[in-house]
Amino acid sequence: MGDIFTGMIRDNEKRKKFNIYESIFWVLIFLVTAFILLRSPIFEVRRILVSGNQFLSEEKIRSVAGVNIGLNIFKLNLSITEGNLKIIPMIREVQVTRVLPSTVHITVTERRPLGLLPTEEGFIEVDGEGVCLQKAGIGTPGLPVITGVIIEQAIPGEILQAERLGEALTVISGLPEEALSMLSEVHVDSDKQIKVYTMEGIQCRLGPAIEIPEKGAVLTQVLQEVLKQGTKISYIDLSCSSMPVVRFK
Repeated sequence: MGDIFTGMIRDNEKRKKFNIYESIFWVLIFLVTAFILLRSPIFEVRRILVSGNQFLSEEKIRSVAGVNIGLNIFKLNLSITEGNLKIIPMIREVQVTRVLPSTVHITVTERRPLGLLPTEEGFIEVDGEGVCLQKAGIGTPGLPVITGVIIEQAIPGEILQAERLGEALTVISGLPEEALSMLSEVHVDSDKQIKVYTMEGIQCRLGPAIEIPEKGAVLTQVLQEVLKQGTKISYIDLSCSSMPVVRFK
């Protein structure tokens, strides 16, 4: 009985020694692997791939990201890089990933500018959430000027606090592209009645900011017919989308 007990103790000691050696072996494997990964030139960043951008240039995104060519890809802090890029007001979301062995992939989701707001310092672009994006020229294609809205402070990246801005953005985002491409201005009266103006100066009265897709469809049809025939119009009243009124000059 004593011999059996002694044998069991010896077996346990052998297992413990084996487990210690096995642990040391795997620790050494880990350290060697880490050393190779952090030192090998195979894992140096050679390419920075940018996707999802439409308004921002790849050069600007790479510059703000701060990823250096030649940096070991495993030393790259993804969170810090994403934080650098989120400073850009035009970027809504960003994801930075490693593509082994040597590529960093930056995927951005941009904010889409909807209109131009006049300020004391010039025009600024604004998106559908009312976020101030960047300075712009008055002739920016596809972006109507929003009037009747007073902006006291415009800080890029922050939501603009302005009365009647929400109504203007509702109209712009609800109009079809065909109608929007013909407009130069979206005006909001003090009573929140909407008037839009075409490139030719035709006034279109939309009434309150409701049923905008329906009003936009009728507006597109009327404007296309007017431009086709060359008819002179004083204004178009679409306060009621089912009963459009056209006032000729």
